[in-house]
Amino acid sequence: MKFSQLFIFFFILISLFICVISHQNLKYGKLELPSGVSGPESVAFDCKGEGPYTGTSDGRILKWKGSKHGWKEFAITSPFRIPKFCDGSINPVMEQVCGRPLGLKFNEVTCELYIADAYFGLMVVGRNGGVAKQLAISVEGVPFRFTNALDIDQDTEIVYFTDTSTIFPRWAYAIAMQTGDKTGRLLKYDSRTKQVTVLLRGLSFSNGVALNKDKDFVLVTETTAAKVTRYWLRGQKSQTSDTFTQLAGCPDNIQRNSHGDFWVAQNNCGIPELKVKPIRINKEGQIVEELADDVGPVSEVQEKDNGLWLGSVVFPYVGVLH
Repeated sequence: MKFSQLFIFFFILISLFICVISHQNLKYGKLELPSGVSGPESVAFDCKGEGPYTGTSDGRILKWKGSKHGWKEFAITSPFRIPKFCDGSINPVMEQVCGRPLGLKFNEVTCELYIADAYFGLMVVGRNGGVAKQLAISVEGVPFRFTNALDIDQDTEIVYFTDTSTIFPRWAYAIAMQTGDKTGRLLKYDSRTKQVTVLLRGLSFSNGVALNKDKDFVLVTETTAAKVTRYWLRGQKSQTSDTFTQLAGCPDNIQRNSHGDFWVAQNNCGIPELKVKPIRINKEGQIVEELADDVGPVSEVQEKDNGLWLGSVVFPYVGVLH
């Protein structure tokens, strides 16, 4: 090996090492939600890089306006939502009235926010917020029962999203997991034709969604099967699926970073003895990093500006490692 090649090899190796170390030595902070609110399942940043935005237990989507102004209401998903009864709610039964926004992702061109609401389906709201518009609530005559997560192809404006179960709504998620429900679906919404297509069905608690950087495939986490499934969009394997990686814990959301790796928020599957942490996997499905910090049960890890933003279905704050 020539000296120049050797230099390049060690430079790349050191760069990767520094990148990994930087994630292990970040300081942990909290962006506390308004009083009584919890469950910031997912986080998103708009086309200007502002945010984060997050959906909460009382049906609102909030925007972080900085330490001086804190969280401000940006949008709601339920047209029936009554602030007097909904604001501050953590009652799962109220979600059917107040809304429960889970997955969030901005269209980087139009600055519209796409939302997977557990009860009101796939939705969108303009850059100024307000009441979100319903885009889809069923496919092939089968209603969505538990719309969960999404990702967007920023070129084609196709939205990939999950319906966790065709039987159990979000408030009955524990029953769905305990009974081994396998009615989850991976879906595609074409924003130009307004058509919804089923890509995969029979999934075990289909949860997070992430498109790969080259847009050859889309990944979906199957929580109760403890794995990440890959659905091929292009190439010789197009319209087929395989196991991308098998995990030790139960995965929740999955998010791609700017380098093409994926952060997977995995939890202990309700087994206290099982100690797992969020992990980063590369485009081959290999684990390349595990967070050293014990950040508790997280639902999402979003990497931005050399920091990590952590969502959770139980905490009353968005976690930040920076």
